[in-house]
Amino acid sequence: MAPTYYCPYCGKETRHVNVSKAAEEAQVTRTTVYAWIRKREVHCVHRPSGRTFICARSLLVNDDFYGQPAI
Repeated sequence: MAPTYYCPYCGKETRHVNVSKAAEEAQVTRTTVYAWIRKREVHCVHRPSGRTFICARSLLVNDDFYGQPAI
C-alpha cells in the first residue's frame, strides 16, 4: 500500500503523487496538471527537495473538494 501524507487543504490523510503520476491517474497531460496547480484546482505541496506532489483526493471528480480553490 502506498504511504499517505497529511493534506493541509483536505485536513485528511491521503496519497500524494508526483505530477507525472497525477496526470496518468487523471488521464490528462502534465501540462494540464500544471494548469490545475496554477488555478488552484488541485491541492499540492512543494517539498524541500523542490518536487511538487498532488493530493490524490483532489484529483477525484466527485470529491467534496473538486473545483474548490486550494487556498
